[in-house]
Amino acid sequence: MDEVQHGIAAAYDKGIMRFLTDNHIRLNITPTSNILLGRVEKLKEHPISLLYRNGVDVTINSDDVLMFDSDVSKEYLRLYESGCLSAEELDDIRENGLKSIEEIIT
Repeated sequence: MDEVQHGIAAAYDKGIMRFLTDNHIRLNITPTSNILLGRVEKLKEHPISLLYRNGVDVTINSDDVLMFDSDVSKEYLRLYESGCLSAEELDDIRENGLKSIEEIIT
């Protein structure tokens, strides 16, 4: 499976998003890390929603649990509470993250 760690800048270029989708490349995204490192200003505006809604395969992950005080459960909850993604969208991301790329393609 082809994956990219982080990769949120892809949300600002439709051509790159299309490339990721067409080539079944998954982005493993760490929202809290993106906020604390200044890559994203507000969680509600995190580009994961734009990526997901444009068909890019994304997973939600944590980055350095001790440094960022986060785990995967907290990441999902924060995205939901901020209004960035709906419960249905988060559940779809969760289910897709458990599948292999071959299952997603077919």
